[in-house]
Parts: sequence; structure tokens; C-alpha cells
Amino acid sequence: MTANLTTRSVEGSAESALRLLQGSNTRLVSIFGSVDESGARRVHYLADVNREYRIVSVPVTGALPSATRVSPAAAWYERELHDRFGIEIEGHPDLRPLVAHPAEYTFLQTQGVGVCELPVGPVHAGIIEPGHFRFSVMGDSVLHLELRLFYTHKGTEKLFEGAPVMNGTALAESVSGDNCFAHAVAYSQSVENAFGISVPPRGRAIRLIGLEFERMMAHIADVGALCGDVGCVVPAAYTARIKESLLQASASCFGTRFWRGIATPGGVKRDLSAENARQFGMAIAQAAADFAGMAHIVLDTPSVMNRFEGTGVLDNKIACDLGAVGPVARASGVRGDVRHDHPYGHYRKITVETPHFQQGDVLARARMRIEETRVSARLIQETLHDLAAGIIRTPVPTDASAEGFSAVESPRGELLYWIRVRDGRIARCHIKSPSFQSWPCLPYAVAGNISADFPLVNKSFNLSYSGCDR
Repeated sequence: MTANLTTRSVEGSAESALRLLQGSNTRLVSIFGSVDESGARRVHYLADVNREYRIVSVPVTGALPSATRVSPAAAWYERELHDRFGIEIEGHPDLRPLVAHPAEYTFLQTQGVGVCELPVGPVHAGIIEPGHFRFSVMGDSVLHLELRLFYTHKGTEKLFEGAPVMNGTALAESVSGDNCFAHAVAYSQSVENAFGISVPPRGRAIRLIGLEFERMMAHIADVGALCGDVGCVVPAAYTARIKESLLQASASCFGTRFWRGIATPGGVKRDLSAENARQFGMAIAQAAADFAGMAHIVLDTPSVMNRFEGTGVLDNKIACDLGAVGPVARASGVRGDVRHDHPYGHYRKITVETPHFQQGDVLARARMRIEETRVSARLIQETLHDLAAGIIRTPVPTDASAEGFSAVESPRGELLYWIRVRDGRIARCHIKSPSFQSWPCLPYAVAGNISADFPLVNKSFNLSYSGCDR
């Protein structure tokens, strides 16, 4: 069984790419550039069409027509193309620099009597990475919010170039620290997909355990952080204790707290004994039960519900138009989950329950994480119970040339890697972080709320600065 997905890649024109995006049941996944061995530039349009990923590769011979008129989600991708590859985009509504910060930058302005601007960041009070939020407010009400990110653009995709293909996982793990295993698996699967490598069943199962463990940790911490933002400090402290118990169980049974250094092209590097599997299963069951009990108390606390319910609503149509993914999208009624729609690895053998809500508010996003934690705990227990025997890794050719693509459902949603390998070294690596796709939705959820609720709404999205900046 090869790495993951059915992916059709074809040569085409910009017009054919736009026709693809206009199709019914089509969702834009990414637009990215590359430069081949001769120095010729290409733009790759990646779409999900009826649960099949399709790539149209377009040679750049001049300006390209903007895809924003058929898919508003294309806006940031095309701004990045313009910044990084110097590609002119005709008809784009806003080609201000996105990644490359100029000395002077003009923010959009909302004008009127009584309207003022409230700048927040890029330096924040917490231990987080920089991002600037420019609010236009009237009194306490937010009329408009403009984001500016990429203050710490690391050029990670460029760092991949020239690296041996087996060294890529360490770079992938550095993109977004709290989702490091999802990044490592997505990168590894892109290599496996490129070379047609089959991962052993036991290796696939251990990957699922790690992916769902990482999801549990992220969601438990997120719910606790939301409680902390509204002054409900007991659940915030309690969830921190649950997360730490999971980290200690992981360290005891797998030798790592955050699953760094485990995923690798061809499988995984570490196995676990029957006793460790039993102990880890017990820790997962205990943590899931503790969290479910605490979540019930949180959702029955009137002061918490007063702050969560109806706050930061992301409308379903906006979520669809801007291509939101993950819990943010599913809380607004957008049913999309890579594990279900494009099953990969061990997910091909099982059925994944995908909760969703319609309200699109802070409460819905909290409930999404509570429900997904329950599902993750069940998947881990079932996989541990039926863990296949055998080897955990398959050899990978170290001098081959190919192109590969992979997507996984990270805790924040659809995460993908596309790689081009030449003679065993990476010539190009494109990373689509789920945060890059969901950040543009945040201003729409904040508008109409009071400025004091922004930290709560932002926390309910919990997008990654580092994953987006990459």
C-alpha cells in the first residue's frame, strides 16, 4: 500500500486551471510556484475535485489571470506568488506585499465620524510569535480587522533545497512545533508517494497513534486556553495537568514527549512493546475520561457559555469561499476531513467519525475540539488493540528522481507537502499549512464583536504564526 492519495497531475494553461476551479464540487487547495532545472518558472494549481486531488501545472510566459474571481481563497496564494517568484497577476483585487515586508505599508482604512484605529502587535504580551492586527473600531465595536503576518518568515521551503531526501523530516518538524509529527508524516508520505513505497502495516498503525495523540494534546490545551481567557481558571489548570500526563506517558512508552524523530520516509523509527502499548492505552483512556468530565462542567457553566455562545461567528459561506479547513471549518458546517475524504495510511482500514456544527461561534469551535478528542481517543485505543506484528519501516531509494504529494489531517486541518526530488536530493518543497488557509477568515469572525473579545475569538481559531510564515 503506497503512501496516500490518488493525485492527477497534468500540464495545462492558466485558462484550463481556472476552468478546473470553476467546476462544481471543486475546492481550491493551494497555488504555488516552482523553477525547473532550466530556470523556467511554473505555477501549480492544486484542487480537490469530488474527493480527488488534481494538479494543473502551468508554464509562466507572462502575466497570469487572477483566480480570485472564481475562488476568493486564491488571494493570499497569488500575493505570495507575486512576492516570491515575481509573477504578475492580472485582475487581482489587492497585490500588496504579503511575505516581503516593504519599508512602507498602507493599511486599508475605514473612514467615518467616530472611527479610530487600534493597532495590536506585532510584539505581544504572551510568548507567541509576532503578528500585527489593525482594528478599525467605533467605541468598543470592531468594524474591520486587517492582518499582517510573515514577520518571522524563515524561508523553510528554501532550506529544503539540496538536502538529502532522508534529512527532510527534521526540517518538516521545525515548521510548526505543536504539530511537528503531522508535518513529519506529511513530508514522509510525499516521499513515499513519489517513489511508490509501501509502509509496513505496523508502521502505518504507529503513525496513526502519533497523529491522533498529537490531536488530543492540541485540542485539550486549546479548550483549557479558552477557559483561561474567560477567567475560568480551574478547567484551564486541569487541562494542563491532563496534557502533561499524556506527555509523560508518551515519554515513558515511546521515548519522546512530542514525537520528534519518530516519523521517517518508509515508516517510523521507534516501535513499542506489548507492555508499553498496554500502559499507553491506559493513559489515553484516563486522560479522555478526565477531559470529558471537565468538558461537561465547562459547558454547564453559565459564565463560560455567556462568553462563548454567539461570539466570533464565522459564516458558512465565508468559510467555504475562503477555503477554511480543520476544526474552524467544521464548526461552521463545512464537512471536510482528509482522514475521511482522502484516507491515507492506516486510515484506509478504519472509519473516522467527523463531528461538525453549524453555529460557527467560539462555542462551536470549543465543542468541535471536545468531540474530536473523544474520537481520537477511540481511534488510538482501537489501533493499539489490533496493532499488527512485523517490521515498522521500508527502505527508501537515496539516489532516485521523482515528484510526490501528500496531505494529512493535522490538528488544525489539511496539511500538505509537494516535493520534487532529483538524484536523491530535494529540488523543491512546497508546504501548505492549514493556518495559511484559515487566517484570512479571522477578520470576518471578529467584525461586529467588541474589541475585548478578540483574544477569545483568536484563541478559538488557534492558528499557527510559524506554520503560516514557514
